[in-house]
Amino acid sequence: MDNLFLLGGLPRSGITVLSSLLNQNPNVYVTTTSPFVEILWRNFSLWNDDEYKCELSTDSFQSLKVPFLNKVTESFYSGLTEAPTVIDKRRQWQSPANIEMYKEVYGVLPKIICPVRDVADIIVSYMQVFERNGIMWNYGKLMKGNKFEHSFYQLKEAFESEFSDCLHLVEYNDLVDKPNETLDGIYKFLGMDSFKHSFDIKAHEKEANFNLDGLHDLRPKLARTNVPNSKYLSEKQINEYNKKIFWRS
Repeated sequence: MDNLFLLGGLPRSGITVLSSLLNQNPNVYVTTTSPFVEILWRNFSLWNDDEYKCELSTDSFQSLKVPFLNKVTESFYSGLTEAPTVIDKRRQWQSPANIEMYKEVYGVLPKIICPVRDVADIIVSYMQVFERNGIMWNYGKLMKGNKFEHSFYQLKEAFESEFSDCLHLVEYNDLVDKPNETLDGIYKFLGMDSFKHSFDIKAHEKEANFNLDGLHDLRPKLARTNVPNSKYLSEKQINEYNKKIFWRS
């Protein structure tokens, strides 16, 4: 592996379809939802754990930290792919704390691809998934935590911080309406040559569905959904959700 890039963004914003497209490039491997940021964090944070601080305070163990974490990285991804470029998919990468960790371990700031979408569209997409699974809609119960709000506020914090240049935001509608231009923009951000993609969509690898049937189903062609938000939300609700959009203001 020569390059480790990251895929974050907002849920229900085309992350899975973008992964399937980028995986067409033989020089790129995009993981399914990956545990690696947590594996790295647990090892990284050990050096500041009060229980181990005395043992790890010696010069030899301090000097071991970064080389060890780089070897953990190489070991993890070498078991998955031989592609020179890996894009690790996990929305928690966009947390400023994880950006700082990446910089300390790898010596550079990360490049994070971040699909985004109108918040009302995200909510309606979730409502459809829960409807298919026979789950009663309740924003307060269902959208807290990692389903939506953690990702949303982590991205907002990073976007408004000194790490904003680490983020390349990809509008869902741009990916659908002008995919060639959008993919070229991603390759430019990553410093890679463009690649000619097919827009017949096929999953590269089965994604975890987190006990929600249809969560990561892919349509065979790039296309916008034909279900209007007004089927699920009032005009007032649509406007209130879309007031949360921070990246266009």
